Amino acid sequence: MRCTRPADSPEMPIVAKELRRRTAHVGARKAPRGNFDFVPKELAEKCRQLVDGYHALHGYTCLPDMLWQCSARNLIEDDRELRALFRHAVKQRGARQANDGFAQVATTICALEILVRDFAGWGARFPAARQAAERLAAAHPLRVRASLLEMYLYAQQHVRPAVEPPGGEL
Repeated sequence: MRCTRPADSPEMPIVAKELRRRTAHVGARKAPRGNFDFVPKELAEKCRQLVDGYHALHGYTCLPDMLWQCSARNLIEDDRELRALFRHAVKQRGARQANDGFAQVATTICALEILVRDFAGWGARFPAARQAAERLAAAHPLRVRASLLEMYLYAQQHVRPAVEPPGGEL
């Protein structure tokens, strides 16, 4: 028999709790068990700091494009919770609510990439979460695009100024 935690449990990881809260009213008939319950709370908080810090410097206008152009695009398309959260963020009239929804999707994807790659020892620290992330990544094969984590960590390779000509020299 599998033991599950109630939806309002304080021990529930922050990513799963936020995804459930945001997707509860998006037209789901019955709230399914979250796909991202395995993401550790500490990792989700660090990923959120990374996402918010990057966009505090560069602005949130590029966030939807980054999500759609990264290697996890098919994960967003295939996963019910992420797709609902992404669509809900797209339809928001207020920029703050839309940015928060996109940042939550980016936080989840970054956390998954960190666990799968064992970046900075997170996979070794949480082996059960790493196995669950690897199963999820195997179910949604990544395309040959830059990962979202690389876009955040190595931003200069992915940012092209609008005034830069196609040849790369000014």
